[in-house]
Amino acid sequence: MQSPNKLGEAPIRSLFFQYYIPALTSILSVTLHQVINGIILGQQVGKEGLAAVGLYGSVIIVFIALTLPVMIGGGILIGRNIGAGDYSEAQKIFNFATTLAILFGCMVALSTPFIVKPLAGFLAGANNEVLVRNTSDYMFWQFIGLPFFFLRMFWGNFVSNDGAPKVSRNASVLAVVCNIVLDVLLIIVFPFGVAGASVATALSILISTAFIFLYIKKQKGHLSFGNFKFTLQLKTWKELANFGLPSFASEISFSSGLLIINHSIVSYGALAVSAFGLVNYISFIFIRLLTSAIIASLPIISFNIGAKLPGRVQEVLKFALIFTFLVGLLITAAGFAFPDLLVVLFSGEETAEFKKVAGGATSLYFLLFLAAGGNYILGAYFQSIGKAAISILINVLKGIVLIAFFLMILPGYFNMGLNGIWLSRSLAEILTLLLIGCYTLFHKEKYFSKNAILSRQE
Repeated sequence: MQSPNKLGEAPIRSLFFQYYIPALTSILSVTLHQVINGIILGQQVGKEGLAAVGLYGSVIIVFIALTLPVMIGGGILIGRNIGAGDYSEAQKIFNFATTLAILFGCMVALSTPFIVKPLAGFLAGANNEVLVRNTSDYMFWQFIGLPFFFLRMFWGNFVSNDGAPKVSRNASVLAVVCNIVLDVLLIIVFPFGVAGASVATALSILISTAFIFLYIKKQKGHLSFGNFKFTLQLKTWKELANFGLPSFASEISFSSGLLIINHSIVSYGALAVSAFGLVNYISFIFIRLLTSAIIASLPIISFNIGAKLPGRVQEVLKFALIFTFLVGLLITAAGFAFPDLLVVLFSGEETAEFKKVAGGATSLYFLLFLAAGGNYILGAYFQSIGKAAISILINVLKGIVLIAFFLMILPGYFNMGLNGIWLSRSLAEILTLLLIGCYTLFHKEKYFSKNAILSRQE
C-alpha cells in the first residue's frame, strides 16, 4: 500500500502509474476471460453466439445500475463505521444489502421463464430467429444466476472496505479460471453452444461467491454471518442511496443509450445487429484501459483534497486527461488500421459481407475513444470535488441525450443510414467533451480553481 505521505509528496506521474498498473492488473484477468470467451464463442458458435452475449451486456448494465447505489453507498458506509469502531452499524448495513441482493435476484430469477423470450425478441428483432434463440438461451441461465451475481458484487466490495481487498481480487481470479475451464468443457468438449457459455459463467460466479462466503464465515474481518439476519430496515438508507446516485445516473444513461442504438439497428437486419453486438463487445474490452485511469486517479485526488493540496489535484487531473487521450488515440488508430483483424479474431470465419459491415462499424464506433477518457476523468473529478450535478450531466449527455439526437438526424436527415448509427455514440462522446470542456473552462474559477477544489460544495 502507498504510504499517505507519498500521496501528497511523490511526483504525480510515477504515483499515477503506481496505482494504474495494479488497477489494470486487477481487471486484466476479467478482460482476458472476455477475450478467450469471445474467441471460443466466435470460433465455435459464430457471430450470432457472440452477438447474443453482446446484446445481453445492455441488459446486465441496467441491473448493475439498479444495484450500484447499494453496492457503492453500502461500501462507503461500512468503511466509515468500521473506521469509527461502530461494527454493529456496519453489520446492519451488510445485513440490509445482502437481503436486497437476495430478494431482487430471486424476483428476477423466478420470472425468467416468462420474460427472456420477449426481451430477446426486443433486442434482436423478432424476425431474427437464430439470434433471438441464442440471446434467449444466454439470458436464461444468466437470469437464473442473478442472486449470486448480486451477492458477488456486494460482498466483494464490502470485504474490500473491511480491509481485505485481496479476497475480492482472488475471488475474481478464481471465477476467471473456472469460467475458462468450463467454457472449454461446455462449448468445445460438449457442444452446448451459447447455453453452455451462459452456464459456465453462472457457475463461475457461484464458485466466486462461495469463496467470499467462506471468508466471511471465518470471521476474519468485522462482518460475519453469525450476526446476520434478513432485514429491509436501515436508518441510513437515504445516505446510502445518495452516495450511489451519480454512478446510477451513469450506468442507466449508458445502458439506455445502447438499447436505443440497438433498437435503431434492428430494421437494418440480422447482419447489422450481429455486427453491433460484436463491436460493442470489443469496445467493452478496450474501455478497461480508461476505467483503470479513473481508479488510479481518485485515491490521489481524494487524498490531496483532504490534505489541502489543490495544486496536486490540478496536476493529476491534467496528467490523467493527457494520458487517457493518448490511450484513446491509440485505440481509435487500431480501429481504423486493423478493423478486419479485430473482426476475424472475435468472430471466426464469417461471410465477406459481415466482415465489411463489422469492419466499417469498428472504424466509426471506435472514434468514441478520442473523448471517452476525458469524459470519464472529468466526471470523476467533478464528483470528487462535490460538483455532482455536472458529473451527472456529463453522463446523461453522452449516455443518452446526444445519442438520441444524432440517431434522429444522421441516418435519415443526412442520409447516412447505418453509418449514422455507428457514429451516434462516438459523436455524443466528442460533443459532450467539447460542450462540458468549453463551459467549465469559461467558468474555470468555479470548477478548476484551488478554491473550487477545496470547497467541496456544489
